[in-house]
Amino acid sequence: MAWDLAQTVYEKAWAKLDSYQNKQGSFRAWLMAIARNVCIDYFRSKGARQAELNQSLSDEITVEGDFLEGILLREEVKQVYAAIYSLPEEQRDALLLRYKYEFTFTEIAAVTDEPESTVKSRVSRSLIKLRDLLRYSKQEDISQPLKKGAGK
Repeated sequence: MAWDLAQTVYEKAWAKLDSYQNKQGSFRAWLMAIARNVCIDYFRSKGARQAELNQSLSDEITVEGDFLEGILLREEVKQVYAAIYSLPEEQRDALLLRYKYEFTFTEIAAVTDEPESTVKSRVSRSLIKLRDLLRYSKQEDISQPLKKGAGK
C-alpha cells in the first residue's frame, strides 16, 4: 500500500511539476502537500479504520529485553496514537507534520495553505489537548481496577 501511495504521489507531482513555484514554499513542502492529499483521498475512499493503523504501528515497535515491558510500551503507543487521532483534523495534521515529519512552521504553513501564526497556534493547542487527553486516559486506567473491585 505504501509503495502504491508513494507512486501516486510522484505521478501527481510529475504531472503538476510546472505548477510548482519556489516563492510559495520549499519543494519538500509542496511534495508533502501532494502526499497529504493523496493519503487523505486514499483513507477516505477506503474507509480505513484508525484502529487498524494504530495496531500496525504498534506492531512495528520491537523492544529488546523484558516481554512485559514490550507489551506496556505497545499499549502506551496505542494510547498516544488514539489520543492524537482523536484531535480535530487540522490540529492532528499540524502536530504530525511538526513532530513526526520535523517540518518547520513555515513549511507546515506552505503545506496547509494557512498563515504561520495559525499553524503555531494549532500545534500549541494540539499539544495542550494531547497532554490533557493522555492525563485523562492515565487517570482512567488507574481508577479502572478500583471501580471493578469496589463492588466485591
